[in-house]
Amino acid sequence: MNKCGLSGKALARACKCLNFDSSNRMPDLVLSFFRNFGFPASAVTKIVASDPRLLKEGHPEKIIRPKLDFLLSISQSQAEVVAIVTKNPLILTRSLENHLKPFLDLLNSVTGSYLNTVSVLKYNPYILNQNLPKNFLLNTQFLLTFGVPHSQILKLLRYYGMLLGVPHDKLRTFALKIKDMGFDLESSQFCDAIYALCFLPNSAWESRCLLFRSFGFSDQEIHSMFRKKPLFMCFTEEKITEKMEFFLNKLRWTTGRLSSCPSVLPYSLEKRTIPRCSVLQVLVSKNRTSESYMLSSILPMTEKKFIENFVTAHRDEVPEVMEAYKGKLRFDEYTFKQKGQLRLKPL
Repeated sequence: MNKCGLSGKALARACKCLNFDSSNRMPDLVLSFFRNFGFPASAVTKIVASDPRLLKEGHPEKIIRPKLDFLLSISQSQAEVVAIVTKNPLILTRSLENHLKPFLDLLNSVTGSYLNTVSVLKYNPYILNQNLPKNFLLNTQFLLTFGVPHSQILKLLRYYGMLLGVPHDKLRTFALKIKDMGFDLESSQFCDAIYALCFLPNSAWESRCLLFRSFGFSDQEIHSMFRKKPLFMCFTEEKITEKMEFFLNKLRWTTGRLSSCPSVLPYSLEKRTIPRCSVLQVLVSKNRTSESYMLSSILPMTEKKFIENFVTAHRDEVPEVMEAYKGKLRFDEYTFKQKGQLRLKPL
């Protein structure tokens, strides 16, 4: 509690893992080592909480230092090493000679340089938790010869590193299926689609298709939506239902309109879509604007930009916009149905 900052479940877990008396100076040596290397106190707490046994593994200069030095040798930046290890402290529990070096050599052969390897690790340090995947090189070589550019291979490693370790026949089948569906192999959607098919078993895929059909989507519209926003199929059926009910029943979009612009779907209804529609509703009702808005452009706006353009700019004349933005005024679909005052374009 006092030296590592542990509390709650992390403290209870550490107490079960560790047993040493007050004369044992090793824990203090480990903590001092991390702090002297450049790890902030919050990072040290996270590292110890992830595996408290690090406090008694042995002298840190002999056990931990070689692993950090090796990472430092390929990154040339102490700050990068601190960030990578803080994200995934379990790296320190893996063998340097039997795991970290061979895995990073393999990763380097795939990415083409240590610069790219470090870039992958900064996004996805958890990839080092895997055992050396026997399909790693086979899958990578297949995708490159299949026509997937190197930049998309790097994206797979950064965001979906586990996929390159799946059985080769499985990944090959998915890649062929996705190509047949009309995906551009050079687009980022290809990687997302590979992940979606690996994530969803056939039964879940069929269940989601049935759900979309129940809202009136044709198979062609479902495939169109998947081609443009593959990860939407990974949402829970409850979340999909909530979004369909809002866009189809409240905003009165058609299935064709939604399938042509699925980019509006990933955003949180409660945190982004409904508050922003509420603000627009207030502005239209007060005749503060007569523009036709493109929801696909409004939803991706940063919070700062949206507030500046649609809240701050109008709050003196229309104070209700702040209440609408904070959720105190709820979006009223009937205003749109009856008055048709707000026209939300998908494109």
